[in-house]
Amino acid sequence: MNSSLMAAPPPVPGARPYVTVVQYNCLAEGLSGDDAGFDSLPKDEMAWPKRGYELTREIIDADADVVCLQEVDHYHDTFRPALHAQGYDGIYREDEWSPCLKTTDGKLADGVAIFYKREKLELLGMHVPFTPRDVKEPPIEERRDAGKCLVARFRLRGPIDARRGPGWKDYTCAKQDFIVASLHLASAKNEDGVKRRESQALCAMKEILTFKAMSGAGREDRLAPIIVAGDLNAQPHEPAVEVFKKLGLMSCYLRHIRAEPLFTTWKIRSGPYKPGEAKMTIDYIFAQHSAFDVYDVLAMPRSDELGPKGLPCRGHPSDHLMLKASLEFVVPVGDP
Repeated sequence: MNSSLMAAPPPVPGARPYVTVVQYNCLAEGLSGDDAGFDSLPKDEMAWPKRGYELTREIIDADADVVCLQEVDHYHDTFRPALHAQGYDGIYREDEWSPCLKTTDGKLADGVAIFYKREKLELLGMHVPFTPRDVKEPPIEERRDAGKCLVARFRLRGPIDARRGPGWKDYTCAKQDFIVASLHLASAKNEDGVKRRESQALCAMKEILTFKAMSGAGREDRLAPIIVAGDLNAQPHEPAVEVFKKLGLMSCYLRHIRAEPLFTTWKIRSGPYKPGEAKMTIDYIFAQHSAFDVYDVLAMPRSDELGPKGLPCRGHPSDHLMLKASLEFVVPVGDP
């Protein structure tokens, strides 16, 4: 497979409705400075003016309906204006305990974001679990830690020509809602980190399901299926990944190509901050298997396409790779 952003054409209009979703950890500026130890790109290309432009261009080229991002510390001055100009609106949750605060003398804080095409989707509501937090890492037994989590409920808009005249009633009575969560879990690669991520995943799903029930105003459960996209910092065999599968979600890549990507992050770092090589699969797009069919996924690049120093590199401006999935709703809009 090649890494082109060109995907298969969308499903036939008038058949089943569909939504395309991007997952992308953008590598915050506050985590990519000299102390971070990245030397896979020249300094001028790692600097934010250049890298921020490349990130937004890659996201815009992907042309997804929903974009879930993590490690966003330039939401207001980079991502929002660039994507808004291309037809997106967005919501954002900044982390009050962001590690970027320390590396930038309090000038930057990263968070999670969800962007959506305003012509296709209507934002019905959002939920930011456990914000603000009194401490960075609440005790696991308290079950009040969903990681960096942002949840939104959307509705598919009708075609533009159905929003005026005779089609107005059908448009305002549209029934196809769905839930999206952008998620970033704890990063420690040790036993405590594994336990915390599992606890965060359980807590996040509880919050997502509660929000779904409370935001639905009595609408039928099947009409608001769930999509979760995020950097889980958990490899496919870890309990945190199993949490979503046990609660009825499928990994879109695993379902469509019968395997997770070989890796979604690959970094080779020197210096004081996490030196060494890390190459693993920790990013995912999950979708409720009873409500969606996976129509297509974005192919991942091979190692030899990236170069010997890993990520970021030319054409891939983050230390994570972008994921994309095209999902068809199993139950068409308006069905009884």
